Amino acid sequence: MNKRQFLSALAALGASPLWAQAPARGQRIDVHHHILPPEYIAAIAVRRNVPVPDWSPARSLEEIDRAGIGTAMLSLVQPGVWFGDVAEGRRLARMANDYGARLVRDHPGRFGLFATIPLPDTEGSLKEIEYAFDTLKADGIALMTSYGERWLGDAAFAPVWQELERRKA
Repeated sequence: MNKRQFLSALAALGASPLWAQAPARGQRIDVHHHILPPEYIAAIAVRRNVPVPDWSPARSLEEIDRAGIGTAMLSLVQPGVWFGDVAEGRRLARMANDYGARLVRDHPGRFGLFATIPLPDTEGSLKEIEYAFDTLKADGIALMTSYGERWLGDAAFAPVWQELERRKA
């Protein structure tokens, strides 16, 4: 199924009267569920003008249970890991991905992982894609809409898209 077919099927589900009914626990998949690893909270606390949300794995599980969600796909909250420092972006991406993978292991079937990459650091992103898929067995990659002044269609990101395409991700 290509992206257009997937999005069409997803839109059809959203319009379906079955979607409006609350299914039995465990039938829904939340594809946009944010995590806030403690080390990440510390890294972004000085960069945000708003309080960091009160997040924990236990609270997250309570919320998905209350909503009848069986599996939540984890991804890092905005602003992501890119703050203009290559080493910091790589370190934060690895830490966040390891944290998410640990939650997947600790709660089988409840969480999946959309790993983060340190775009616009192409070399670091390629290394993190390899680690996320080959070592952590991530389900996919989560992306921000833009990175500074660069949007996802920026030609500088072509090697990242080529690698994701090669992996059929």
